[in-house]
Amino acid sequence: MKIPKILHYCFGLSEDFGGKPWSLMHYVCLRSAIEHIKPDSVFFYYEFEPDTVWWGLTEPLVTKVKVEAPREIFGHPLLNTAHRADVVRLVALLDRGGIYLDADVMVHRSFDPLLNESAVLGQEGVNGQYGTANAVILAQPHSLFVTRWLDQYNWFRGTNLHRPFWNEHSVQLPFFMSRLFPNEVTVLDHRAFFWPLWTEQGIEQIFRSHEPIDISESYATHLWETFGWPYVKDLTPGAVRALDSNFARWARPYVEHLPDEFGGAGSKRSEGEAHVRRAAFQRTYAEGLWGSEGDRRFFSGAGSRGYAADAYVIAILAELDALRTAAQRPLKIVDIGCGDFVIGAEIARHTPDTYIGCDIVPELVEHNQAVHSGDRVSFQLLDAVADPLPEADVYLVRQVLQHLSNADIQRIIEKLRDHPAVYITEGQPRVTLGPINPDKPVNHEVRFDWRTGVGRGVELDQSPYDLKVDLISRVVGETEAINSYKINW
Repeated sequence: MKIPKILHYCFGLSEDFGGKPWSLMHYVCLRSAIEHIKPDSVFFYYEFEPDTVWWGLTEPLVTKVKVEAPREIFGHPLLNTAHRADVVRLVALLDRGGIYLDADVMVHRSFDPLLNESAVLGQEGVNGQYGTANAVILAQPHSLFVTRWLDQYNWFRGTNLHRPFWNEHSVQLPFFMSRLFPNEVTVLDHRAFFWPLWTEQGIEQIFRSHEPIDISESYATHLWETFGWPYVKDLTPGAVRALDSNFARWARPYVEHLPDEFGGAGSKRSEGEAHVRRAAFQRTYAEGLWGSEGDRRFFSGAGSRGYAADAYVIAILAELDALRTAAQRPLKIVDIGCGDFVIGAEIARHTPDTYIGCDIVPELVEHNQAVHSGDRVSFQLLDAVADPLPEADVYLVRQVLQHLSNADIQRIIEKLRDHPAVYITEGQPRVTLGPINPDKPVNHEVRFDWRTGVGRGVELDQSPYDLKVDLISRVVGETEAINSYKINW
């Protein structure tokens, strides 16, 4: 049995978050884990949910699990939230197995070489000078070592921060147990997860020093939030870009798409989420991440050209003809995510209907308005997740949802639910593999590997959407099939 690629985080077990709310540091650490470990799932256990702009970016990346952290174990009080979190992580690993990470652990590379072990810990200090810390734990489900560890709480005595037993069960005990049961756990040296240390010199190396830390033998770096918080609590992307420290260099790739003052004083979570969506697609067009076509300023990708696009236009025109006949008047069409309007222009050209193309990218909307607008055609800047939808008879959503998080998709679906004529198009891989409707952050990519045609796409008739759909068009390509559906509410 291998250790599953499931990430576990525990945060927010006190209402004030211990004075350390979900921040840029937490966001980039979790992003680094997803980037390098490539987990199948990310579980986030909390008693009090964060509510910051950084949590707004993080929430779509995780599966939230609300818990009531234990207040005692084996009759011994758990007075401090840190000790409650110690227990929550062990219970989660026993149940599902996987990889537990503290929210202040920056991951540098894949954990795949460790997944054949039964359990994995790392030394805190050279030769385990301080023990084996529980900020990073890998374990198979129902691990014997983790079972023994949890059972040892029957003599727990670390009830107070100022007593000598504060870290006895979290750091000292697992190190002692690893000596007693060496066949049940693999202990990596101090460089694996916990170097530099939490000493004044170590914190200086992480957050202030210009001299690069050698991470060639490190899977991750614990950032020691308790001691490093003064350096990160007010950080913005602009500050990260301006600093020349090890932490700043590690964090920079995960905030490169954000404006300098994002997350600064006065930032609202909803504003942050909207900005991230807009910035993601502005970058997509500016950098040609969907490809290019001659000297066109905007290009919405190969899927908006060729046979797949032609088949879609034919199917939608047939649907519009039937709706128009029933209504006995021209229709009002709203195209959510109209992109470069190559497909929309074909539909508008063959109908007497009013056509409103909507997109989240301001430059694209301005361009379309200048080039394509007319008596029956107009364009509107729209964040379909956050903004009210224009009133219409028909809504078209073609290969838009695939770029959004599950939470964003659900918010759009709820807005469309009161409208009878809704058509949604999504690509599906030729080879179905993996969990249904995996989540993703908002960006130009889709859920499956479009190069190989392996993975899962947005499956509207499956959880969490559970829509009733009628297939009106299907075009099968080399690596994906493009399906268009009429939604039956």
